[in-house]
This record gives sequence, structure tokens and C-alpha cells, in this order.
Amino acid sequence: MKGLATEAVVESDEIAALNMRECPQCGIKFVEFRNTGRLGCPHDYQAFREELTPLLENIHGETHHVGKTPRRLPQNKQAQSDLIQLRNRLKNAINKEDYEEAARLRDQIKTLEEN
Repeated sequence: MKGLATEAVVESDEIAALNMRECPQCGIKFVEFRNTGRLGCPHDYQAFREELTPLLENIHGETHHVGKTPRRLPQNKQAQSDLIQLRNRLKNAINKEDYEEAARLRDQIKTLEEN
């Protein structure tokens, strides 16, 4: 029976020590993260890496952010350059109150963004 009690005390001490660990950058303690679910700064991911890795794997299935590419992002530099030029021409057409040209340019921009 004493063995179980000793294990419980050791485990309790380890949890207490873990909860008091803090980020050297922002000073947030692990117990604060556990209570709020929010980290204090980007450095916390490294400071609490051992504890966060299994948690992130469990929640997200991954530990590395993959992200998504915006649908409207041009696929190459030429398309990006064309979009910039078209947007500038659109601004000029609007300033000149040439709304027919502005509508035409708007449609070209939309077509380029969708491809």
C-alpha cells in the first residue's frame, strides 16, 4: 500500500513542477495555459514542447501546420504582375470616372483571380 501512496506523491510533485514551468520569454506558466487554453507567445511552443506535442497530435492529428493556399492567389509571378497592373489601371479609370473601362478591368481582374 505504501508503494501506491509513494507513487501518487511522486506523480503529484511532477505535476506541480510541470505546472510551475514557465516560458522564459513571456513568463506564462504551464498551469495558466492549462486553465485558459491560450499560450502567451510563439516561444511557448518550444518551452512546453514535450507537453504540447501529444496534445496537438490528439486534437489536430498533426504537429506541423500545413495551411491552405488562398483560392485567389496568382499561380505565378506573371499573373501576379498582371493583377497589379490591372488594379492600378482600374484605380485610374475610376478616378477619371471612366466607368465602362473600370467595369471591363474589374471583369479581367475577376477572371485572372479565378484561374
